[in-house]
Amino acid sequence: MYVAAKVDVEKCTGCKLCIFCCPDPNVLALNENKKIVVNESRCKGCGLCAEICPKKTITVKEI
Repeated sequence: MYVAAKVDVEKCTGCKLCIFCCPDPNVLALNENKKIVVNESRCKGCGLCAEICPKKTITVKEI
């Protein structure tokens, strides 16, 4: 098992703060609806995105 970021897309506003703070540029991106999506296979589960999210839409969970 490993940990990865999970996004509640219903709450996500697409502000991109999480994208800017993520140490790996290949983990987070905006989808066609301007919501954050996570490449779980690349995510290290550091939690920086969850800490910076103003709407608290990101959590780090075991997969």
